[in-house]
Amino acid sequence: MFLSLRKVGLSRPPLVCFYSIPISHKSRRKWALEGLPRPRSILDDDSTPVDLSEDDDAVNGVRPNTPPLHLRQPPKKPTPREHKVHREVIKKNFPGGWNPPHKVSREAMEGIRQMHRLDPEKFSTPLLAEKFKVSPEAVRRILKSRWEPSREKRLKLAERERTAKMEYFSLKKVRERMEARAARESADVGTDRDRLQFE
Repeated sequence: MFLSLRKVGLSRPPLVCFYSIPISHKSRRKWALEGLPRPRSILDDDSTPVDLSEDDDAVNGVRPNTPPLHLRQPPKKPTPREHKVHREVIKKNFPGGWNPPHKVSREAMEGIRQMHRLDPEKFSTPLLAEKFKVSPEAVRRILKSRWEPSREKRLKLAERERTAKMEYFSLKKVRERMEARAARESADVGTDRDRLQFE
């Protein structure tokens, strides 16, 4: 920082020049600059609306200057050989169409998308497939898809998931009771039946 002192007449105090802007000693002590307006406080502009729509695209992972899906044209280049091979393998493995054996909930799908969006190198497709116990192809399709159900559809799906969980847990309890009863009966085969037993 270049500091130069110069005297401007006898009636004024000396001025200090920081980057060729003269600042008097009085203003330096007050922490205010003479001749420059005071910056507005962040508390003063609460009434002005804040537009955060730019941040939505960054959070949702939308690339700028990309047309919507219905306006995109197919590429002019031929499909690379790797993509053709991949498509043939998927058609061979799933002849009736894509129907994975392990499925994840909507919340898990959103979690997969958020983690991959947060750090694609740390949360890679194979790692997410291993952690969520689904195939890498399923994770790839989840990351590629942008479909979101409507509010009514989402409520129906949540209700269906809830009833499926309740049925699963009730069947699991019945199965455990039957196994416990079978284990007790097999253990009682060799015991003396003369004793009185209360059940």
